[in-house]
Parts: sequence; C-alpha cells; structure tokens
Amino acid sequence: MMDAATDPVARAEDIAAINALTARYALVVDDHDMECLADLYTPDAVLVGLSGTIRGRDAIVAYVGRTLDTYDGASIHTPHPGVVDFTGPDTALGVIPSHVEYAQDGVQYVLALRYHDRYERSDDVWLFAERRLEVRYAVPVHHYGTVLTNPIPNEV
Repeated sequence: MMDAATDPVARAEDIAAINALTARYALVVDDHDMECLADLYTPDAVLVGLSGTIRGRDAIVAYVGRTLDTYDGASIHTPHPGVVDFTGPDTALGVIPSHVEYAQDGVQYVLALRYHDRYERSDDVWLFAERRLEVRYAVPVHHYGTVLTNPIPNEV
C-alpha cells in the first residue's frame, strides 16, 4: 500500500490543496476577511515581510489588517502558478509568484513579488507555517511600463 509520499494521486491532491490555500489567501486578503485569514495559518506561523518578521497567527492577522487599513480602497492580489516541493508527508515548501495592485495616499501601485512558503498539514488541512515576501518591484502604475527595462528605486 502506498503512503502519501509515494502515491502520485495523493501528492496531486496535496498540490491542489496547497494551490487552493494560496488562492484563498489572495481572496480573503482582498475581502479583508481577517477571520478566514486566521484559518489559513498555523498558530505559530511566521511572516517575513517589508516591516520585518512577525510571529504567531494572531500577530500576522493584526499586521495584515493594519496594512489593509492604509489602502485607499480595494486591493487585488493575484497569485500565479508556482512550485511545491514536499519535505515530508505533512510538510512542503513552495514559491508562489504574485502581483498585487492597490492604492495608497492617492497613488495606485503595482507590485511583483514571490512568496516563499513553508506549509504544514494539520488535521488533514494544509496551512501556512511561514510566508516570506520577496518583492521584485513595487512602483506607482505610471512607472509600470518601464520598470523591467529601466528600473527605478523601489518606491514602496
């Protein structure tokens, strides 16, 4: 009998569940649904972001909520297909490229980033144990057309 580590169907189901986790993250952040956001993290999760390292699910949710409160309205988080590498039957690492659009202080921004994730399965549900943001660029939209060919300093 195959276990999850050797069963290709089980691994495909795990990848689908992790992909759903990353998509759900984008949706709940854009909806400002902090209760659902909390359900996506392990209790001792870590977020390494632009403001440093935040430890613990409650602290992460509070940080994301405070960040969203600085936006001038809606945000659009768009995860792109990434990669998942399993490190054990209930653990995995992933890299998820993403784009984010938002407005702050009257200026609309576009960000390209990569989430470097560590996932853990708990009670048969995949959760974020760690998310580390790697910002590739973050610019006002009026610089978007030239950011890759004529980089300007990161303005965020």
